[in-house]
Amino acid sequence: MAIDLQQIGKRFRFYTNLKELDMEQLKAMTGSDETTLASIISGQNYLLDDLVAIVKNFKELNPQWLIYGEGSMFKPMNGDGSCDDHHKGCLKKEKTAYLKQMQDMLLELDAAEVAKGHHPDVEALKAKLDQYKSTL
Repeated sequence: MAIDLQQIGKRFRFYTNLKELDMEQLKAMTGSDETTLASIISGQNYLLDDLVAIVKNFKELNPQWLIYGEGSMFKPMNGDGSCDDHHKGCLKKEKTAYLKQMQDMLLELDAAEVAKGHHPDVEALKAKLDQYKSTL
């Protein structure tokens, strides 16, 4: 299976936007420099070793989804139904503009995933976004 750096960048950008992480937070969390992070997010040339080092800092992020677009974005929850990052994984209320932005990004990701034949994965993400929207 081929690795597509641009697709990885789109998925990583989607994830970081969902988690509301800006560049300064990413640099602090990962210890990486802005150039490396910007290269990954934009899908430009970067070393997979750099990506692996960064991904290790996101315990709930499924690396199989990030790299290949397979499976769920998040690793399964703990046995008690909690996730390791507790409230950070939950969207805050009154985020209509934020949800619109995420929906637009999801459409972009959808087009890329459909082209690769991963339509069911994107449908699951859309359902989760619709679920969040219904709580507003």
